Amino acid sequence: MTAVTTAPAASRAPSSARRRARSVLSWVLLGFGLLLIAQWVCDAPGLSSSSTWGSALRLTVPIAVVAVGALYSERAGVINVGLEGMMIGGTWGAGLFGWFGGPWVALIGGVVGGLVFGLLMAVLCLELGLNQLVVGVAINVLAAALARFLSDIVFSGLDGGSVARSPRIEGNVPRVSLPFLSGGFGTPDPLRDLEATGIPVLSPLAGIVGGLTRDVSLAAIIGLALIPLTAFVLWRTRFGLRMRASGEEPAALQALGGHVHRTRYLAVLVGSGMAGFAGGYLVLISQGYVENQVAGRGFIGLATLIFGNWMPGGVFAGSALFGFSDAVGLGRPETFRGMLFVLGAVFVLLGAVRLRRRLGVRAAVPSLILGAVLLVAALVLPLPSALATAAPYLVTLAVLVVAGTRMRPPRALGRFFPRQNSSR
Repeated sequence: MTAVTTAPAASRAPSSARRRARSVLSWVLLGFGLLLIAQWVCDAPGLSSSSTWGSALRLTVPIAVVAVGALYSERAGVINVGLEGMMIGGTWGAGLFGWFGGPWVALIGGVVGGLVFGLLMAVLCLELGLNQLVVGVAINVLAAALARFLSDIVFSGLDGGSVARSPRIEGNVPRVSLPFLSGGFGTPDPLRDLEATGIPVLSPLAGIVGGLTRDVSLAAIIGLALIPLTAFVLWRTRFGLRMRASGEEPAALQALGGHVHRTRYLAVLVGSGMAGFAGGYLVLISQGYVENQVAGRGFIGLATLIFGNWMPGGVFAGSALFGFSDAVGLGRPETFRGMLFVLGAVFVLLGAVRLRRRLGVRAAVPSLILGAVLLVAALVLPLPSALATAAPYLVTLAVLVVAGTRMRPPRALGRFFPRQNSSR
């Protein structure tokens, strides 16, 4: 009798996993097909070049890491608008520590810099019960001002330093390539040769795979590894269960013997440490702290969290989209036009799917309208070249307009839970 009742439950998990895998594969193939069409229609070979996709990977990492850090905090019920300030603290800490000890120590300094502002946020929001949105905005302003003030004190008198930058960090984090495909460990690099041939389909595929697997920083690999690690922690550990309960029903967690206050403290500190790591990663790219190098990525990370529906997989998808758009902004104008074509086509298809599934006009119409506007802009309208530099911010707004109707944040997000209620 037991075997009969448990067999269907055991078979449901592989079936669900297969459905998710098929869905992911379908979207990947669709995206690749749209990329080929956009490359031909817009005459934009840079869409599939290895340089574009290598830059996209490098620029995806800080957004993904800071968004995953916010996932910890917000899944526990604490709104984290201070991500930008935590990243700024991470960049300054990485500049200081890296000047003393090199690139690996710079990453440690980035984590420390993020933790400082995370601890400040935890004390103000969890101990004193101040408004979490106001505290987050205050941390963003404070971090920028404090970084400039400390730079004037610490870096101004040093060789290569100033009020706006730290001395250069000597050395680099090692980079790796995939053996026998991208030339790793002294092996041949057939993907580079295949990309140069210009063969339809195969050449763009070689450019994409080569860009994602050639000269990848170990720091980037560590950052990307935090995404599956976060998924495991949230859904496969006791701490993750308590953290999700703290963001959904804190009173129920407390009634079952959990400690809401301690859980939220740990979540905020872990999230701020990741935001600091993301700032430290930016310092490694430029080999030093530079004022304003965060450039709004903390806010983009928050938008990515919302777009990803507070799920690790969605956060990664959103981060990859914003990282790619950022890389496109560094390329030629026709590459930006091609990206608009791909994005517009995806939005139109998404709207059509929502209509077919009868999810409501409110869910489908914004996607259809915005997709049509982007397609017209890509194919007809003259676009100023300076517009490409704003690509990640435009994509952020577009994605939030389309995805905002389907989001469900944790129920207790932003709700203060006094310490006396969470004591045991």
